[in-house]
Amino acid sequence: MRPMLQARGLTKRYDSVLAVSNANFAVRSGAITGFLGPNGAGKSTTMRMFLGLDSPTSGSALIDGKRIDEWPAPARKVGAALDPQCVHPSRRAIDSVRWAAHLAGVERKQAEVLLDRVGLTEVAGERAGRFSLGMKQRLALAVALVGNPEIVILDEPMNGLDPDGIRWMKALLCQFRDQGRTVFVSSHLLAELEGLVDDLVVIAQSKIVGNGSAEAFIRRFQGQSVVVGCDEPRLLAEAVIRAGGRVKRDTGQQLLHVTGLTAVEVGKIARDNKVALFELQEKRSLQLAFTQATADRSGIRGEVG
Repeated sequence: MRPMLQARGLTKRYDSVLAVSNANFAVRSGAITGFLGPNGAGKSTTMRMFLGLDSPTSGSALIDGKRIDEWPAPARKVGAALDPQCVHPSRRAIDSVRWAAHLAGVERKQAEVLLDRVGLTEVAGERAGRFSLGMKQRLALAVALVGNPEIVILDEPMNGLDPDGIRWMKALLCQFRDQGRTVFVSSHLLAELEGLVDDLVVIAQSKIVGNGSAEAFIRRFQGQSVVVGCDEPRLLAEAVIRAGGRVKRDTGQQLLHVTGLTAVEVGKIARDNKVALFELQEKRSLQLAFTQATADRSGIRGEVG
């Protein structure tokens, strides 16, 4: 199956600044793919190249096998919200969406439907400049959806949302996936995407350091830890370190957090050292894997699953 988004040797340089370096990755159809990386890593620049807002220095950014300018009705293929300030502040919310619908060749009445979908019906007649950041995020999403696109590209869409708004956004992205749409969503905050995304593209220092399933990414970058409770934490910690593991101890508690070893391996070490355990559980963490992957790893690049 042809990927819905594909970067081939994608590079962008601004004078002496290398924003994106030889990016190669693919985004599959019908999945939520998280685009993760620290601020300034190149996420927004990459998304802008897919949408034709920036031209690559070299390489290509393809949407369902074509450049965006090769699609006769781009808004029906892909909808994007890259900036919550995307509408004029003096224009009413309803007029902003109506204008976007007009440009996309969609009936004006869709504007009311979309504002209702993003929870802005009650403020449809208000000017966007008076909106909070969270409300502007919702309005930008309504604009992105005017063409009922197959692909949705969102850059940091949960910025400015309160906890209820974040839950709403996650539920909406899951609805898109259930409808068979492809979702490509960026974030620098792992808590926003943990448990939501099916796949990952991870960028650090302008380079792609991972592309594949979230589970494979966690395995590759040792994104799992073992929580251990025991009666002799110092003794067990020393034995774990000798076995090649890494240990972090909770201050004031008898718990150890072990990385680099499995729960079975830690259990055997405890048994051999006659340490009694009262807790032993393995936790998988996208945050831990992300931290490992986005450290200074200029030599790591490519597929993880």
